[in-house]
Amino acid sequence: MLREIINDVIEKLTDSGVTAVYSAFDAVDIAKKEKGIFTVVGIGGFESFSPIYSPYTIFIPFKADIEISITAPHKSSVAEIYSLYDTSIEPVISDMCGLTCSLSKMSIKFDSNIQRLVLTVRLSASGITRIERSSP
Repeated sequence: MLREIINDVIEKLTDSGVTAVYSAFDAVDIAKKEKGIFTVVGIGGFESFSPIYSPYTIFIPFKADIEISITAPHKSSVAEIYSLYDTSIEPVISDMCGLTCSLSKMSIKFDSNIQRLVLTVRLSASGITRIERSSP
């Protein structure tokens, strides 16, 4: 279920024109990722609740902390990285069908290991996953 959530966010971002979007679960070395701006989508926390059964479907409510990290190229300003989030990423996340999201944390810091600014956004998301029941 975690990979489905991450893949759905990645798909929506790339469909809206955001490039260089990666999963936190991929094994791509940072040196091989985009030299410009790139985005990593992951899950910081996950909780599922009791399933709801209907004759043909199982509904599983969940809450997740979606973490989106935007890594800027060298010599980018704080204003540029915030602007990218506001114009390209936030509208896509707000408009995702099936998820209710709210911003729970935003931070920006310089990562000395890679010598780049990184904007990290944590979104509290809730939704319901549907699983079709098989016939006996």
